[in-house]
Amino acid sequence: MRALNLKLVKFSWAALVIFCFLFTGCSTTEDVASYTHPITGRRTDVLGENLIPGPEPSREMIWLNAYRDFLNLNEYRYYLEVIYGANEQVGYLDIGPGRTLTIIADGNEMNFTSLGSLDKEKNGHAVFEHVRYDATSDDINRIANAKNVTVRVTGQNGIVIRQFAPENFARFRKFLDQSSGE
Repeated sequence: MRALNLKLVKFSWAALVIFCFLFTGCSTTEDVASYTHPITGRRTDVLGENLIPGPEPSREMIWLNAYRDFLNLNEYRYYLEVIYGANEQVGYLDIGPGRTLTIIADGNEMNFTSLGSLDKEKNGHAVFEHVRYDATSDDINRIANAKNVTVRVTGQNGIVIRQFAPENFARFRKFLDQSSGE
């Protein structure tokens, strides 16, 4: 009987590993991708995982992602998303409503407003805030084609400033190429 239970446990573990392998895959998420809602058919272009590097060691991290959400074949909206991450000791930036995102592209200041961080989460010893900002195609174009970009995020508990690295420019250019290629 014990041998049967041991075989059953081994089979269960093997089945679980195979299931996880088949349904989660081994690949990473693309930097720029398009998703189509299976029911509505609405498409969304996404520039995700765009971490802006900071000083090492860093207590805080900033991601600046972009979205193009199709309303129909001829209408769409652009959004910028800031994700703020920090270790638990630093805590939330507490990004409130109003003008809390400033992007300086080649010396030209662009200010973005939001409703504030409506999505806060804690994951282990890290905290995260997600904030969405309305943007225009011109904003995306100016960011993608700039030579220097500074991102400043303002919250109740401080200000975080980051400079784009070459990979950030490459991702925004790829997003611009994909979204303007329609």
